Amino acid sequence: MLVSRTELPKELPSQLSDFIDPKGVALLMWDMQKGLAGKASNAQQVQANATRLLAAAEPLGIPVFWSQHLLPRLAQTTGPFLLFLMKKQQVSHPRLLKETMQAGGKDTEFLDGLSPAPHHIVIPKSQPSLFIDTPFDLRLKTLGIKTLVIAGVATDIGVEFNCRHAAALGYYTVVAEDACGSYTQAAHDRSIEFLRSWTTPVVSTDEIVRTWAR
Repeated sequence: MLVSRTELPKELPSQLSDFIDPKGVALLMWDMQKGLAGKASNAQQVQANATRLLAAAEPLGIPVFWSQHLLPRLAQTTGPFLLFLMKKQQVSHPRLLKETMQAGGKDTEFLDGLSPAPHHIVIPKSQPSLFIDTPFDLRLKTLGIKTLVIAGVATDIGVEFNCRHAAALGYYTVVAEDACGSYTQAAHDRSIEFLRSWTTPVVSTDEIVRTWAR
């Protein structure tokens, strides 16, 4: 049975200016912390381009969200994430793990020279998606946001995860490729290749800044 045109969604975005119209877009700065973005293979590039995105968003009144990754104590951490931490710390048993990303620790601080302004929205989280166990979805709906522009680290973990989760909830995402990074170039490239093949426009910081400047 064919679906009538009246039952189809409203016109879909087809070009970058449609996706990132300032009236319905927010900028997400993902895990810009010393223990995360600070360890990316291209950390300096990520910070420089993220700073440019912030400068372009500010005069347009585009809402800016920052994730702040804070982990629970190991005794309160789920099994899957204990296994993830074991791989990350290269240990063979949970008892060999060291506490990391604890509130107040230096690794949870935002990068020097790149931190939230007083009017930005900081959302603490402990999962690779800002939509899990946080008020993020409610904040977006309240502000009438349709698209997230995402910058941050790591491309192959939180950036890709948020793109997938956002789509499941009906949001569009745009990835600023040169404002994102991973702990290896191969990991970054692998996720970028997937995102290009999916529903998420992957563009440069220059393209976003030029579009917002029109």
